[in-house]
Amino acid sequence: MDQKSVKTSEGLWHKYQSYVGRVTAGNTVGVEDIVYWQQSLFTKLIIYALPLGFLIAVPSAIIAYLQGHVFVALFDMVTMVTIGCVSLNPYISLYFRKSFIVFMLYMLGLIFMLCLGSFGAGSIYLLSLSVFITLQFSIRVSRIAVIVNVFIYGALALCIYFKPFSSPLFERYTVDSWISYTLSFLFLNLAIIVLIHHTVNGLKNTLLQKAILLNELQAEYDEKVNRNQVLKESESHYRSLFSHSPSPMWIFDAVSLRFLQVNETATCKYGYTHEEFSRMTIKNIDADEKVAHLSEDLSLTMPNKDIDQTITRHRTKSGKLYYVEVRCSNISFEGKIARLAIMRNITEQIEHTRAIEKQNKKLEEIAFMQSHVVRAPLARIIALTSLIAEENDKPVDGELIGYLDRSVKELDNVITSIVSHSEEVLPETDKEK
Repeated sequence: MDQKSVKTSEGLWHKYQSYVGRVTAGNTVGVEDIVYWQQSLFTKLIIYALPLGFLIAVPSAIIAYLQGHVFVALFDMVTMVTIGCVSLNPYISLYFRKSFIVFMLYMLGLIFMLCLGSFGAGSIYLLSLSVFITLQFSIRVSRIAVIVNVFIYGALALCIYFKPFSSPLFERYTVDSWISYTLSFLFLNLAIIVLIHHTVNGLKNTLLQKAILLNELQAEYDEKVNRNQVLKESESHYRSLFSHSPSPMWIFDAVSLRFLQVNETATCKYGYTHEEFSRMTIKNIDADEKVAHLSEDLSLTMPNKDIDQTITRHRTKSGKLYYVEVRCSNISFEGKIARLAIMRNITEQIEHTRAIEKQNKKLEEIAFMQSHVVRAPLARIIALTSLIAEENDKPVDGELIGYLDRSVKELDNVITSIVSHSEEVLPETDKEK
């Protein structure tokens, strides 16, 4: 056979397998349960049994015909043809096709025993049918198959005894020998069915456990996929918040204090590029040297403290200094614990606070001068006017004294008012002094 013929034969065989697989697949394709494996086994049986059955049936029919058993030869060929037509018909239910095969093979086995007088040939068919029924049907149907075999052998024993018609089987076997053969066969038949039944149950339990395990694994996989999706979304959201935050932010190593990642705002505010930041540590931008022992402090505080806050001064690339409030927290970065820092420029607040403190200091000095420096000569003027009024023997212009007294009292009222207003401007702590 040349290579072209081999390829043609392989192509036809592949098409035949595909067709049989389609017409015998049933409704559980891809679902690996016991029904799926039963249908898969039935498909394999049809694929290989039909061609082999025809190859065996043709010479067997010819031999039977030559030996004078015309009915046997004809029924053998009809059985194979009808089984092939029914089993490959996709418009007939799969259950009916299996049942039809069982019925036809039962009939063929009976024909072999009655027409050929062969206990062995007929019993092989009956035993094979019991195995086929146990593998393809429920345990209840397999029990019925054993009962049918018992009924067939019992009926044939009665026929051997009464001989209602002529058959080689009745001439070859006596009732005693027939019962002896059939009891041994039925015992073997029952033992094989029990073993197959336990095997099928074991396969069914294994498939059930496999299905449960696959469902659990699928659930875990789906949960993992969902977690990864949520993690990716969270990471994307975090990166978006980190990159587009209006506040300078960076991630630094808790031991070496080296910058690991900075956002765009930090590069704009501090004047350094990402590459320049990657070669720097926090010490390069801290102007108050508060990070001199930060790595040692972090190694002690990180296990017990997740968030800390510090106020310090930072220096930009151009040398400009400004005050910042730094909030740090632990973060996992590239598989290790790092620190996330967020900066807030508080230079204006600091300068405003210092201006207020300076103003308060001046007000305090003014109040002191008003209450001590200015009031002292005023007190002396008040005393002098009293002496002039009481001790001077010479006549004094009363109107002048009155004006002087009134002016002094007005000055005293003004100073008292100034002191009062100064005390209202001063902070509570300064009032208590």
